[in-house]
Amino acid sequence: MKNLNSIENLEFRATEALRALLGQVSVIKLKEIRRSPQGPMLARLDVLGHSHTLACEIEPNIRPESLRNALDELSQDAAHYEGVATPLLIAPYLSPEAQALCKERSACYLDLEGNARLALGEVFIGKRSLPARGANRTAGQAVSPQVLHSHPPARVATPAHNRSATA
Repeated sequence: MKNLNSIENLEFRATEALRALLGQVSVIKLKEIRRSPQGPMLARLDVLGHSHTLACEIEPNIRPESLRNALDELSQDAAHYEGVATPLLIAPYLSPEAQALCKERSACYLDLEGNARLALGEVFIGKRSLPARGANRTAGQAVSPQVLHSHPPARVATPAHNRSATA
């Protein structure tokens, strides 16, 4: 029972982290987030007037040796959705090496430490947090809510024709 509660807690925290990240960008409108019956969590978005889907896989204990396979599966899942779908890996913590592998595999990521890389057509969100003092985590170690700290706002790149409207 405790394991089920911790998974539900992680899904809730992941959903809230995704909502918070997307909420920082005015050109992204979140339509819905729902759990697919036998697949990833889906987030339907409107990005600069275009429909977009995030196929999100929440991994509680991603290990470096299994990350490649998880990213391949996530990319395959994202390919099954109509229109533009982007694979997004969500985990309690992703090491810099894991983040680089996600980037290499064209997968976006979000961790509960405040690191994120999300490319949605013409909109790119990059966010990096400073490591917690004394923390020596690996990609598979969970992060307790007490370790979380405040983060600076996400850096967002938008098309040049939209920059004047937001400046």
